[in-house]
Amino acid sequence: MSSFLSELGKKLAERWMTSLVLPGALFTALTVAGLALGHRDALDLRRLSRAAEGFAARYDHRPAAAAVLVVVALAVGSLVGLLARGLGSVVEKVWLMAGPRWLTSPLVHRRQNRWERARAVAAGGAGADLAVLVEARNAIALTPPARWTWIGDRLRDVSVRVHGQYQLDFSSTWPRLWTLLPADCRNDLITARQAMTDAATAGGWGVLYLCLGTQWWPAAPAGAVLLLMSWSHGRDAAGTLADLTESAVDLYAADLARALGVELPLGYVTPAVGRLLSERFRKGA
Repeated sequence: MSSFLSELGKKLAERWMTSLVLPGALFTALTVAGLALGHRDALDLRRLSRAAEGFAARYDHRPAAAAVLVVVALAVGSLVGLLARGLGSVVEKVWLMAGPRWLTSPLVHRRQNRWERARAVAAGGAGADLAVLVEARNAIALTPPARWTWIGDRLRDVSVRVHGQYQLDFSSTWPRLWTLLPADCRNDLITARQAMTDAATAGGWGVLYLCLGTQWWPAAPAGAVLLLMSWSHGRDAAGTLADLTESAVDLYAADLARALGVELPLGYVTPAVGRLLSERFRKGA
């Protein structure tokens, strides 16, 4: 047990260092450099080198003070990393938000119009072209859009599709189903969820670099790149998470029904069984 806890502690320390401290320390160093250079001399490496040499000379014969400075820098880096993670949670909420209506409604309507046009085109297609047309419609959303982003709709699609297929209320079914999932399945879901969190955290870093860009312009394009990467990775992670979640329902919903003593005449969950399970899970709510 002690060796397990020791190994776990090492892994947590490594993750803390790589995900928070080091990126935070880099951002802190760039902030100091950027504030020293400003917009006008943003790429003046000679000036930056002279400032770094002067700073190093100041602490050359003061090892204790230098050590304290390193500790402070790492602590500040940790705080900046936590700030980026907090901003990442805000980025994720923006991806998934359904309101306010005055902001999201025009964007939702635009996505709905695109989806309806693609659906109409696919409905009139035939043969080999039909698969291409359906794929084009599904690239917008698998069900009629109701969120302002692809990520928001892709995760919402899971509950819509599960209810449409099985009449299961996803929000009340999923916590019960989770307890029956095999460890490998749960680990895959946890990994996919963590990938989405990491993508959103990259967006948090992007916001921080854009803020730094107001004082030191080279940080602004770096922030824009991070936000674009965050969105791209977030889409991939959300798609994987949605696919794995829906697959878990498809594969293990029958096991959940049997665990609750519900008979499956056809061997799988039918809409009638799904309604029965949903009513039981809701408990009248």
